[in-house]
Amino acid sequence: MKSLKTPLLAAALLAITAGSTCAQTPPQTDFALNDGKVSFKVPSPWNSVMEKKEGNPQAIAFFIPDPGAQGSEDSATATVKTRELADPSAFAATIQEEFERARSQTGFEIDPANKDAGVRQYFVTRGKTRYRVRDVARLIGNIAVEVRCQRPLLAATPAAWTTQFDADCERVVASITP
Repeated sequence: MKSLKTPLLAAALLAITAGSTCAQTPPQTDFALNDGKVSFKVPSPWNSVMEKKEGNPQAIAFFIPDPGAQGSEDSATATVKTRELADPSAFAATIQEEFERARSQTGFEIDPANKDAGVRQYFVTRGKTRYRVRDVARLIGNIAVEVRCQRPLLAATPAAWTTQFDADCERVVASITP
């Protein structure tokens, strides 16, 4: 009896594994936070790695494959974070508070190349690697929305990938809707 169970179990596991690899679901690109009060879209190569959709604040973090970071501990990421405010007039103070936290990071330095007053762009150091971080905030009703895109500054990262990453981050910000 024992010898019969082992081949059946192995066959069942093989069938489950084969089915899960063949029937892949397309990547999710539409997301919502705050019970659907804030919606946005991300490019299909972005993989959601963390979702906190209860409480205040809420956030979804994404891993963005960077060919220059393969085999290293560095990674490009983006986070869309929301905070419901008691009063929309608290928006500026809330965003400034987030920026003050950013200023306390190791190696913090404002990026002098940034000419967009609506964007906070700066550098930080994580481990031995310098990262460029770009924060953009929007107010949707009484919800502060922050999109943070950060990427390691690696010599191996192709310039075309960097351009695409920056454009994709802009598209995420542009896609934010109530």
